[in-house]
Amino acid sequence: MISAAIIAQDEERDIGACIASVRGFCGEVLVVDGGSRDRTAELAAEAGARVLRRSFDDFARQHEFARTQARGEWVLSIDADERASPELAGVQPDGAYAAYSLPFKNHFDGVWLRHGGFWPDRHIRLFRRDACRYDPERGVHEKLLVEGRVGRLDAPIVHHSYDSLQDCLRKMELYGDRAAAMLHARGHRGSAWRVALRPLWRFVRGYFLRLGFLDGAAGAAMAWARAYEAYRREARLWELTRVS
Repeated sequence: MISAAIIAQDEERDIGACIASVRGFCGEVLVVDGGSRDRTAELAAEAGARVLRRSFDDFARQHEFARTQARGEWVLSIDADERASPELAGVQPDGAYAAYSLPFKNHFDGVWLRHGGFWPDRHIRLFRRDACRYDPERGVHEKLLVEGRVGRLDAPIVHHSYDSLQDCLRKMELYGDRAAAMLHARGHRGSAWRVALRPLWRFVRGYFLRLGFLDGAAGAAMAWARAYEAYRREARLWELTRVS
């Protein structure tokens, strides 16, 4: 059996469509609510999901909690703003593998980003529950530690990542701040060259080297957004370094 594991917080707009996309082929849908102030948990339960509540501390621990609570042999980790494609519904996991990487179709404001590092943008999201665990040291941009072989599937997850520029920048600030705190806890220190050069490199890599310019204005907006995330991370790390 495959368990779909969804961590969510204030996702009442998206949670129903996410659950609907996995309902047909997942024997269980588990939603871990991190303390929503809207109707996320209620709507998830109405859609047939098993809902557990756990106060959010970081992404890695929230995902790890969902993994340990899932009942299926296999776990499909999927976020509320993501949808399982019809192709994914037909996948039958092979016991020779401990996990599978899946390609992501990332969208910005309705535009599918085919370049700039956003396609195929593979992530390990389908895995055997007893062969994997989340790295507790990666509180943001979490990493799954796999014991065994990793296969590759072509069935994508559709990711409606950012509905607007405002939504995008808000998330970049959140990711940047959390990444800075994680790096500082590991002993990293901020500096002038990191603040000045790392955001610039992030833009050049995404927009030019990874051909983000081929996605038009959406590609340019996302290249700058990722550069902003890097700026936020490095500037915040420098700030934490000064007061430590």
